[in-house]
Amino acid sequence: MTKKSNITLMSTALIATGATALTTGVNSVHADTVKTTDTNPAQTQTIKSNDQKLDDDIANAKTDVDNAQAKADQTQSDANQAKDTADKSQATANGAQSTANQAQSDLNHAQDNVQKAQDTADQATDAAINDAKNAINDQKTQNAQNEQGVEDAQSDVDHAQDNVDHAQADVNNAQKDANQADSAANAAQKDVDHAQDVADGSASQAANDQLYDAQNDLSQAKDHANKAQDTANQADQHASAAQKDVDQAKNNVNDATKAQNVAQAKTDAAQKAQDAAQKALDDASQHQQNSNQVHLSQGYIDALNAYSQASPNDANYQQVVNALITATNNEWAQNGGYVSNANDQAIKINSKADLDKYMAELNTYAQQLINNVRSQFGTKQVQVSNGSKQVGQQIGDALTAENWDGLNGHDIATNNNIAHDNGLSQLHDQDMTVAMDKVIGDSWNLSLDDFKKALYEAMNAYLFNGIEWDHATSVIGNRLGNTGKDVWMGLSWSFFTPTGDTYQGAPVQKGEVVIDSLFNFMYDYEIQDSSKFDAKAIPDDSISLDTIQQLENDLSAKKVTTNTANQNVAKAKAQTNAAQKALSAAQVVLTTAKSQQTKAHAAVDEANTAVKAATVSVAAAQKAVDEANASDAVKQQALADAKAVLKDAQAVQGQKHAILDAAKAKLVDANQALDQAKAKLASAEAALKAGQQALANKENHLNDLENADSKLADAKQAVIDAQAAYDKADAAAKAAQATADTDEAHYEALQQIADDAKKALADAQAKLAQLEYQKEINDAIDGKNDNTNKPIDNSNDNKDSNTESVNKSNDNQIDNNETTVNLSNEVVNSGLITNNLAHTRATVITPAMVASKSLSNNKNSQAAKETLPQTNEEGGQTASILGLMMIGIVGILGTAKKRKRL
Repeated sequence: MTKKSNITLMSTALIATGATALTTGVNSVHADTVKTTDTNPAQTQTIKSNDQKLDDDIANAKTDVDNAQAKADQTQSDANQAKDTADKSQATANGAQSTANQAQSDLNHAQDNVQKAQDTADQATDAAINDAKNAINDQKTQNAQNEQGVEDAQSDVDHAQDNVDHAQADVNNAQKDANQADSAANAAQKDVDHAQDVADGSASQAANDQLYDAQNDLSQAKDHANKAQDTANQADQHASAAQKDVDQAKNNVNDATKAQNVAQAKTDAAQKAQDAAQKALDDASQHQQNSNQVHLSQGYIDALNAYSQASPNDANYQQVVNALITATNNEWAQNGGYVSNANDQAIKINSKADLDKYMAELNTYAQQLINNVRSQFGTKQVQVSNGSKQVGQQIGDALTAENWDGLNGHDIATNNNIAHDNGLSQLHDQDMTVAMDKVIGDSWNLSLDDFKKALYEAMNAYLFNGIEWDHATSVIGNRLGNTGKDVWMGLSWSFFTPTGDTYQGAPVQKGEVVIDSLFNFMYDYEIQDSSKFDAKAIPDDSISLDTIQQLENDLSAKKVTTNTANQNVAKAKAQTNAAQKALSAAQVVLTTAKSQQTKAHAAVDEANTAVKAATVSVAAAQKAVDEANASDAVKQQALADAKAVLKDAQAVQGQKHAILDAAKAKLVDANQALDQAKAKLASAEAALKAGQQALANKENHLNDLENADSKLADAKQAVIDAQAAYDKADAAAKAAQATADTDEAHYEALQQIADDAKKALADAQAKLAQLEYQKEINDAIDGKNDNTNKPIDNSNDNKDSNTESVNKSNDNQIDNNETTVNLSNEVVNSGLITNNLAHTRATVITPAMVASKSLSNNKNSQAAKETLPQTNEEGGQTASILGLMMIGIVGILGTAKKRKRL
């Protein structure tokens, strides 16, 4: 029996026997409680199998948790979507119900209108209509009277307002006169008071003091005025200088602006010239020759001209040939590469029909290649006409039809036959070369660029093959007998399909085709029947590369001029800006100077005013002194005169105030009359407004009576329409609510499913947690047993040991198959096992843990039993079992302590 089995059986015995274990020891198990049998190796295998089953259960539980989690997530997502749908449906239903409610309100209103229309129709008798018309006429008469009353009342108001205005003017004038009279009386009173003081002699000293003070004030005022004038003079000088600076700055700005305008005009002209040059280049570029042209050196031109004029019989003939060979070899370096064009590459040539569409463009390119070379040699330019193109096309088609191999040379017979058919005597000038050797099928997979490249390379081959120069003299037009003749050119393409297994020593591939290009030249002396040969040249509006280069050079020069002009404008603008800044600064100085000038002159004016006032004060003071020094008779006479003036002034003052009081009384009466007139006008306007409203009501009443039948019909139709609208809205509302109810029920059903899924998830998680916890217990037990090295002596000898083992030397073994303890949830969750778990991992495996594993391992055998064996005790006696477990634990711990003390 394994150590694990030993410990498991011991723990089971302790739990089952309880207190008995304390008295009898581990080997003395009560026979009435636990049946003991011998243990065999099968038990070890059973425990191992149970451990494996626990691992399987944990794995299955994890899978169940994952599945439950996925199901919970999905069902909740479905419920959320259903909730959203239900909310939207309910919102739609609410909107539909609101529409139905409004339709019900409209229907009620329409029904009310029908009743009113019916009442009106019942009243619409002829007598009632006549009465209504009479009432309208009477009301119109009354309204006319009311309108006249309003006009009369308005006239009265206007007249009353005029009276008020006049009365107010009278009051204002009287008030002005009264004020003047008051002032005159006050002044006269002051004169009397002064004359009295003079007569009494009390004003003499005061008059002398006032004169002294007035004379000092006058002196100070004059001094201040002089200083103010000096300051003003300086301010005038500063302002004048600042003005001169501003005037000069303005001149500088004007000069700079003029210079800038001149520079800008030059820039505009330069830009205009540049734009014109750019446009000329752009226009030319649209008709530019193909940039792939043959460029010849002067050495080659001279050498080929010499060759064309030489004869093999000449003594220096070989030198001429050698010079031409050398010159020819040098030409390859500058004419060896064709630059493809993306636009031409995009044009696919997949058949003879495709090629024929671009024969005109290919003829033009061939013409440009030839004429560009002839321009360098100064020979006659070739022309392309519809006649020459036709000859070239027919020759190519004929050679293709014959499957003519270009290596056999020129097909003279075919050439001449086609020439005769087109009104020519012969075709004796033809240049032919292999353009392409391709494997093609139903789709050639070629482009227009491929054929143009073939023409360019053919031109290079004619000129620079270094073996013969008959083709070269043909294309440049300096062959003897043809020089200076009008010549036409027509392009041909022929297609040869090799028929043997090999061609030129190489195996023939399936679909291989050899494509030849041919330059066919037709001269003016060969034309015999002009009706068959269209010799009218087709204009070539393409621009030569030399012309393009000239235009580019011109544009570059114009750009340089424009850039220079722009730089000059920038400099002129900078100078203008600087002048403007200087002007602004000068204007600031001028503004400050003028402000100071204004203040200085204001100070002068103020000082001069003070001088004048001081002068008046001195004169008044001098007069007062003179009066004080006069004789008593003069003083008394002056007093009497002043009193007489005062009396007259007071009399006038009383008169003016009496006139003012009378004017004010008239103004009060006028305002009262105006208020009464306005009240009458308001009453008349109210009567008129009421009459107008009464007239409108009576006219509406007449209209209702006269149109009662039609209005009743309209009202009834409105009810029908409103009823239909309500029925439709009500049906829509009920349908929408039904949909909302269905969606809500669907949501509630899905939410219930989601809740069930959540509960299933919680159950699965709880099951997994319990199994993982059981796994931790088993792993802890396994670790403890593996560290147990010393067995316990069964004879109760006292030895210290940290590890104990139970041997099978006695016959008190436990049959796990017949021992089943049903632990309730209270035992598992009581804290007994949980609280001991940490301690178990560190030092000791408790009997409760061992019992738990034992019970778990036997779960699949007899865990469903509800009673203990032999005793027939019910599994519900949880408290008894817990008590026994606690006793067993205490027994073990007590034994361990006792042994440690020994």
